[in-house]
Amino acid sequence: MNFDIKDLPYAQFEKLGLNRKDVLNMPPEDLAALLSGNRTRLHTFTMELSGGQRFEADARLSLFRNPDNSLSLNVHPVRAQVKNDIGATPEELEKLKAGGVLVRDHVALNGEREPHYFQLDRETNEILKARVRDFHVPNAIKDVVLSPDQKEQLRQGHMIELRAKGGEELIRARVDLNEPRGFTTKPEVLGQAEGRGESTEEIKHSGPKR
Repeated sequence: MNFDIKDLPYAQFEKLGLNRKDVLNMPPEDLAALLSGNRTRLHTFTMELSGGQRFEADARLSLFRNPDNSLSLNVHPVRAQVKNDIGATPEELEKLKAGGVLVRDHVALNGEREPHYFQLDRETNEILKARVRDFHVPNAIKDVVLSPDQKEQLRQGHMIELRAKGGEELIRARVDLNEPRGFTTKPEVLGQAEGRGESTEEIKHSGPKR
């Protein structure tokens, strides 16, 4: 999903203390995230209540399209506790809190019940969700061609391990809704500590996280 910069709801940004110039001068990665249907990084905003009172809060921002085709702003504040708005069981909540990914049926925006990914936003404690069918699993990651079974394991939200660069590099890949592209791949040179860097350039998804 992609939005046009000319359609941004600037009046709604003003309620967060951001004028049109502030919005257009956002860090490129945040503006790109908004226009692609994803969430910005965490920022501190001055929010206005209906009574005119103002307060500061840390939040991420995202956009959604209304039935009349206009855009509205979503504010994703930092929560003290996880809001279980998906009816997760205690066991499933523990899995989410541990950084795991759930795959289960959920009613999509089109009203149909279909498989979704669920994962906890590590910074806001919001439960993220995205349709499984919106994700494109690649044929290869780096120099490793994925087998049908490995593709299916990725699609089901499981971690897979691949050997790259002649077997000297171990790559762990899995769904990660906290990443802009929706997946993460973590390379590790065998015999050394796990690398800090992450690369998602080989894996893409076409749907927004909500």
